[in-house]
Amino acid sequence: MVSAQTVGVARQPPAPEVPEPLTPDFRLHHDEPLGEAVQRIVLEQVAHAMRLRESDDLDASVHQLRKSLKRTRAVLRLVRGELGDWRYRQENTCLRDTARLWGPTRDAAVLADLAADLAPDLDLEQDTTDRMVALLRDRALASTREAAADRRRHLDTLTALGSFACRVRRFPVSGDGALPDRWESVAPGLARVAGRARRRMLSAQDDPTTERLHAWRKDVKYLWYQVEFLQPVWKDLLQAVGARLSDLGSVLGDDHDLAVWAEAVEEDPTLVPDAAERERLLKHLAERRRALQREALALGGTVLHDPDALVEQIAVAWGQARRAS
Repeated sequence: MVSAQTVGVARQPPAPEVPEPLTPDFRLHHDEPLGEAVQRIVLEQVAHAMRLRESDDLDASVHQLRKSLKRTRAVLRLVRGELGDWRYRQENTCLRDTARLWGPTRDAAVLADLAADLAPDLDLEQDTTDRMVALLRDRALASTREAAADRRRHLDTLTALGSFACRVRRFPVSGDGALPDRWESVAPGLARVAGRARRRMLSAQDDPTTERLHAWRKDVKYLWYQVEFLQPVWKDLLQAVGARLSDLGSVLGDDHDLAVWAEAVEEDPTLVPDAAERERLLKHLAERRRALQREALALGGTVLHDPDALVEQIAVAWGQARRAS
């Protein structure tokens, strides 16, 4: 297995030989064998992620790369039982470590944009907010420039993704060893993510630490992408479930961004030098977070109240849709 951290080569790997639509078709088609769908979708997402090398807007490309890799990891989780734990863990680690290479760049850009957007609502002196926003923008710009000039990071990313794509192209899609085109190939993966999303919701409800809320958010996103993948088997229901999960993921994402902002202010007093104003800002962020957490728990209760029933409903729809095709 090639790791994003350990690979250091001079040559750039070839791009995956797959179509590169502007918006990859992240859906299982009714008449498409499961193995072919998994291979097609994963390769499209990887190709989309690898556009990092040809974009003039690095921040937007990094956002797309991380989103594409999250979607790919959701698909791997869906068929984890068929891949086997060892193979799944190796590929998931490769994608996770590749996304992490760009995490600080993405976080810096998000924090600068968030501070600029919320600045008018803050109970701070105008000079204080202007200075804080300017500092965060300068740091985000410096992080983006550093990332753009970091040839090793680009090469590690393209090497890891190119190697992963080559392995995926060798997945058998028909005959012996192919991913069986049956509900049992995806049911355990879907049930695992849905059940864990509910457990992590209850854990966050009991003790809403930043770590627990962030862990819940990750499983919500994986479940959202899995539902998106399966949506054609029952469009009306899964479209509604997916919309709820998308909203929930956004609320939890907003909460996490505020947590990162508060942590940055606490760890770096130069962002808000005046202690009284710093305390007001932290109080404001904490109040916003509490409101978002209440909203998230209310949303979560509507979509994660019975994950077993959701999986059973999708199982029935799968059987009807696949027989009809």
